[in-house]
Amino acid sequence: MKNNRLMKNLGKATVAAALLATGVSPVLAATENKTEVKSNKTAAESSSKKTSSPESSKASSSSEASKSSSSAASSSSKKAAKKSAKKSTKKAAKKSAKKSTKKAAKKSAKKSTKKAAKNTKKVAKKTTKKAAKATKKSTKKAAKDTKKAAKTTKKSTKKAAKDTKKAAKTTKKSTKKAAKDTKKAAKTTKKSTKKAAKDTKRAAKTAKKSTKKAAKNTKKAAKTTKKSTKKAAKKASAKSTSASSTSSAK
Repeated sequence: MKNNRLMKNLGKATVAAALLATGVSPVLAATENKTEVKSNKTAAESSSKKTSSPESSKASSSSEASKSSSSAASSSSKKAAKKSAKKSTKKAAKKSAKKSTKKAAKKSAKKSTKKAAKNTKKVAKKTTKKAAKATKKSTKKAAKDTKKAAKTTKKSTKKAAKDTKKAAKTTKKSTKKAAKDTKKAAKTTKKSTKKAAKDTKRAAKTAKKSTKKAAKNTKKAAKTTKKSTKKAAKKASAKSTSASSTSSAK
């Protein structure tokens, strides 16, 4: 009977530990163990009273001694069971708390990771969508600007080509006119030079003729002067002789 009670108490302690592992309060489990021990004790005493024979006083004395011994053993077993239950409960509580903490931490980490991944995915999706929209807008604007620039360049090139053609035409015309003017000027210069040379030759010829004539005239004049001088001298000499003769006659 002692062994049965001890086994029952140990069983209850194990149940308390299991209840604690599943989330039941250890205080409640301990209370249930105490109640069960009391119930077992009462049942044992009642059973002992029923089985004892009222006819034999010797048997009654023996039963009293056995009861006293049983009570002492029960008290010792109760203490041992309580100590064992307390140790098992503490160990189970520690193990359960560790397991629960580990499980809760794992679950919390998993939930946080899942939530963070979901938020990251959402943010990435939103950012990608926003970036794609901005890129599309920029590309569209760039294409529009390129088209506009190409149109402007085409227009400028066309105008530049037209201006170049016009300038080339004007240059050609100017060059042709300049060449014509140069040719005309050269012809005029040649004509003028020829005329000038002819005039110079004529003037030289006239100058030579005039010089020759002037020299001849000068020579003639000198000769005439010489002749006149001679005549005058002769006349003067005759006049002087005549005067002298007249003077001598007087």
